[in-house]
Amino acid sequence: MLSWVDRMVRSTNPFVERMGFFWHRHFANSRDSVSPPQLLLKQNDLFRRYSDLAANPNASFRDLAYEVTVDPSMLRYLTGEYNVKGAPNENYARELMELFGLGVVDASGAANYSENDVRQLAKALSGWQINDSDPDAAKSYFTPDRWYNGPKIVFGKFGNYKQNEAVDLVLGHPAHPTYLVSKLWSEFVAAPPDAATLQGLVSAYTGSGLKLKPVLEKILGDKALFASLGELVMVKPPIVFVVSTLRTLGVGITDSAAADHLGAMGQTPYFPPTVAGWEGGLSWLNTNTALARFAFAGDALKSVKIDDVPNETASAAYERAYAAVGQPWLAPGTQTAIRDYAARAGSSNQKLRKERQLMLRTLMLAGPDGQVM
Repeated sequence: MLSWVDRMVRSTNPFVERMGFFWHRHFANSRDSVSPPQLLLKQNDLFRRYSDLAANPNASFRDLAYEVTVDPSMLRYLTGEYNVKGAPNENYARELMELFGLGVVDASGAANYSENDVRQLAKALSGWQINDSDPDAAKSYFTPDRWYNGPKIVFGKFGNYKQNEAVDLVLGHPAHPTYLVSKLWSEFVAAPPDAATLQGLVSAYTGSGLKLKPVLEKILGDKALFASLGELVMVKPPIVFVVSTLRTLGVGITDSAAADHLGAMGQTPYFPPTVAGWEGGLSWLNTNTALARFAFAGDALKSVKIDDVPNETASAAYERAYAAVGQPWLAPGTQTAIRDYAARAGSSNQKLRKERQLMLRTLMLAGPDGQVM
């Protein structure tokens, strides 16, 4: 887990890591249920490959879904390796529709799939196993004798489907494009897109053959992304808070403290609470997690050398702290409150001046405004 966090901190292209973590949350998978751990590391490489759109500009959600469906880590997590003819295991079929591809209901509230669709799709997904005798080279493989070789009816369509055809059925459902582009949008923009924007995203996605780059380019270029610059409104997930803080301070992972802090904040990579991943939003913030974020920022700052400046004024101390933490967004009221603290804090000796500077930086990084982006 810490190796991934450290990679996020040190990356020269943080977008790849951000999207890799998005896919980890979308196709949630837990170390609690997957062994050996190399399976998760291989899946992490898979997600990173579909996140590096400069190196892989033609990456599509269809191809990603094809690979995830038979990925050893996912087969183990959702017990797909036990899905055989005569005893279909419905776990992955259900989540492929409910969480990964469609959602339970469409915009009008109508069900996107039935229980029979789940059962029939599970039959199409049967027959896959994992060879992990060598964990570092673990692979999935198809065993024809374990596959349900017979008619299936999914969404009212008849066929003798296998795994890729099962994925195509889900991605061909009318609810899929809106579902996926809305999830991608909400990763970067707090307010939902208006109808015209949503239709434009859907058109970019479907018109490109479900490629990821066109729709992400439209999201990242949309004016809504910058609409809240004057007052940030999206709560930082713990991993974003931790990684952005360490990147700002120029501090890497040197011990296990970050894992403890992330656990206290409620988000540890490779350990989502459910197959739906993490809830996110305002659920990230409560009394305990807010204190955990403040404690993390304080610990991270201990790794940074803070020079003493004799006779430094309160205003100068504020400006030095503000520059040291990357000049983050601070609401006018927050600026006033922190400046007031700087004026009241002791500064008659080196120890007090260092404490003042440390607290100023901590307040800027981990106060209320530091929790949003």
